[in-house]
Amino acid sequence: MVEIKRDGHHILAKVAFLVIVAACLISAGYSVGTDTPPDDAGRVAEPLAGTAWNLVALRADNGSVTAPLPQAGPLIIFGESGTLSGSAGCNLYSAPYRINGSTISVEPVAITGAYPAAAKGVVEQESRYRELLVAASTYRVEDDRLILSGPSGKDLLVFSRAKQPETVPLLGTAWRLTHYSTGGGNAVSSPIPGTNITLQFDDDGTFSGSAGCNAYSAPYRLNETGLAVERVIATKASCDEPAGVMEQEGAYLALIRAAAGYRIVGDRLAVIDGNGRAILFFTAEP
Repeated sequence: MVEIKRDGHHILAKVAFLVIVAACLISAGYSVGTDTPPDDAGRVAEPLAGTAWNLVALRADNGSVTAPLPQAGPLIIFGESGTLSGSAGCNLYSAPYRINGSTISVEPVAITGAYPAAAKGVVEQESRYRELLVAASTYRVEDDRLILSGPSGKDLLVFSRAKQPETVPLLGTAWRLTHYSTGGGNAVSSPIPGTNITLQFDDDGTFSGSAGCNAYSAPYRLNETGLAVERVIATKASCDEPAGVMEQEGAYLALIRAAAGYRIVGDRLAVIDGNGRAILFFTAEP
């Protein structure tokens, strides 16, 4: 295995970035985000695209309506490309969806498969949540509430609109990758065991970190929940172990280049692409 000195690579990447920026960066207009873009000709705006919601109630097997488990409430983010994603409470999920008027159709959910040993009841809740999500046939928005109902008209899932919290700031927080998008955005995977992919946003307009083997950095711009990445540079080391680390690094760097927005929920950061899909998921380091 190739030993990499992270601090040295971090400095090299940062210095190289500053040289490039000094020579090449040109001021330009900027407007990105997760809001629904203006309609193109012949295109119908997706009414839920770019919105995020936290689950506040779900219908249990016995027909009663209950609140989700504390600290394990599911989150849903609607993308503009017909893909929804988020956290099912512990695991991350993704699924294609379609909306026509007030009807909604969610296809089978792809989900990661890790559970903490102490997460009593989370397995059952996640299973029930996925079952109800796929069973939903209509939706409605009432103020800051999103309600998904079944064919019989009974409310199955009730969400509240997610707002940007102030507890974990984007800048100055050390973020560690926990999952990333694969399969064209319809599935998520965990990093290879033994690899550590990190991200930190600095107030000088650059972010940097480790991509698993090499250090990287890039200039960025923020606009509310929008994120624009100007250019990503990385050091050029090659790591032989663990198996697949270089392929994973290439996939990660491609995804970070595609960033167009972000959302923080609790101590988790979701990076969103230009189609509104959550493509990278991080957790704040203590």
